[in-house]
Amino acid sequence: MPATGFERWGIQMAKKNKKTAYVRCRGGSISCTYGCLGCGLCVEACRLGAISIGDNGAAVVDSGKCVGCGLCAGACPQSIIDIIDAGFNIQPACSNKDAGKAAREACVNSCIACRLCEKNCPADAVHVVDNRAVIDPEKCICCGMCAIKCPRGVIRDLHGIMTD
Repeated sequence: MPATGFERWGIQMAKKNKKTAYVRCRGGSISCTYGCLGCGLCVEACRLGAISIGDNGAAVVDSGKCVGCGLCAGACPQSIIDIIDAGFNIQPACSNKDAGKAAREACVNSCIACRLCEKNCPADAVHVVDNRAVIDPEKCICCGMCAIKCPRGVIRDLHGIMTD
């Protein structure tokens, strides 16, 4: 590929990272007070039809359509939709702040704060905060070890390479 005018002089143009919305809930239970309500406000807010309510009752983002504008995130009454770098594919899909047994009873898809993700992260990028896994994108190397070790399938590889 031929160099552009700027590249001929050794100047690298910054590449804009594609952004996308990400829902920190896989659904599965209306008894979880922290998860997606399935209310559809995010769906109504999206002008591109990139978000819908899935079979599990939670919002689902079509990252192929999403441009990361943030309208859905602003409309979410639970504040569980984040705008992330689309290339950052390892994400926890739980917003529940309850611990262990209470989390298990609230939802089959909830983090139980077992810390296996934290213990197995070679980059020290995963920490359990408020009884749920949180990943620091500045430290994460996207190796997927946390996703592989998570016994509840809470941490997901969004491209489906390492997890379902």
